[in-house]
Amino acid sequence: MAAGRTQQQRVPVVVVGESLNALGILRSLAGRGIALHVVATTRWCGPGLSRHVASIEIVPALDGRALVDGLKSLARRLADRAVLMLCGDRQVDAVNDHRDELAPLFRFTLPAAELLRTLANKASFQQFALGHGLDVPRTAVIEAGQPVGAAMRALTLPLVLKPADKAQVLSGHAERAVRVQTRAEAEAVAARMLAGAGRIVAQEWIVGADSDIYFALFVCDEESRVVGMFCGRKLVCDPPGVGSTAICVDAGEHSAALAREALRFIQASGYRGIGSVEYKRDRRSGRFVIVEPTVGRSDWQEEIATQCGVNLPLQAWLAECGLPPEPPRASGAPQAWSASLFHPRPPLPEGTRLRDGYLRLSDPLPGLHHYVVEELWRRARRRLARALHRTPRPVVEGVVAHKVRP
Repeated sequence: MAAGRTQQQRVPVVVVGESLNALGILRSLAGRGIALHVVATTRWCGPGLSRHVASIEIVPALDGRALVDGLKSLARRLADRAVLMLCGDRQVDAVNDHRDELAPLFRFTLPAAELLRTLANKASFQQFALGHGLDVPRTAVIEAGQPVGAAMRALTLPLVLKPADKAQVLSGHAERAVRVQTRAEAEAVAARMLAGAGRIVAQEWIVGADSDIYFALFVCDEESRVVGMFCGRKLVCDPPGVGSTAICVDAGEHSAALAREALRFIQASGYRGIGSVEYKRDRRSGRFVIVEPTVGRSDWQEEIATQCGVNLPLQAWLAECGLPPEPPRASGAPQAWSASLFHPRPPLPEGTRLRDGYLRLSDPLPGLHHYVVEELWRRARRRLARALHRTPRPVVEGVVAHKVRP
């Protein structure tokens, strides 16, 4: 194995993305003797500022033709056919749509093109899951122009409404997810969401807190064999209830049950490549119900697996190079991962090591840029927006008028 690894050591990795999952991939592969390249729209992002990066390819956009042309340009300058690792849904769509152009230039494994589209769309995935006996919440698919009240009548409140196509969220045309408590609220939110998304799903709320949300991260080879898997648990979401992972740990006593559920998904889909499935444990039944899969790419909290001794980006690289997987390593103290220093810290087991996704002494620039530049700028914009939207008091003959109670 050591000889094979040495022979393949020159195979570089190209990481496409500007967010935390891209940074987590770089740090997971750092120190392995693998040349790491980043594709981004700017150098001024966490992955672009990491000390582990050999080069940065700046592209006009991380989707569509602009991304494909940028990848082809980078491939011509690399000494070997690089392993391609994607970190966003639009990037997955671009590579999926142009895989015939990119396959001769890069090493990557994805589900079949149509299957990938089916799994990535919440409406079509619902039908897929039901057809393969996977546990999903009761769901109504609603099209623009359809009476929304009638479509949701059979569902039990509260509900979660989401666009069927996540691309509408990423482009800013629709909200990511909204929880509603009443029929009137559901109809109002559905109408608003349909105006931007065109097609939405309404799902029954799975009873439980943010800490009842779990996930299985995995890598499968081209024969759909699992070469690495890690099961984790969210402790905090941002925003609460329907948001992204803010703080997470390993799944503990539920790891084996989650792994079995993830294998059901993998076997049903014949999954290939990097992916994950998010579950919520129903507090009434104890069942793990699928919230959504992530297909063709790494997940936001991918680095928690590496912290816990299961280096999934490395396993993906080994599989693409035709090398056997590396056995998991003991992580020692319990590990936790946080997407921001500003998230409220829940109670953690004694001795747990909580790592921030951005800030590392061994790789300081991504954290400094995020907290000193991006966070300060974001907060300044928020304060400015609040100030601009403040309704001024009317002025009457040079005097500020005051409200008078009737």
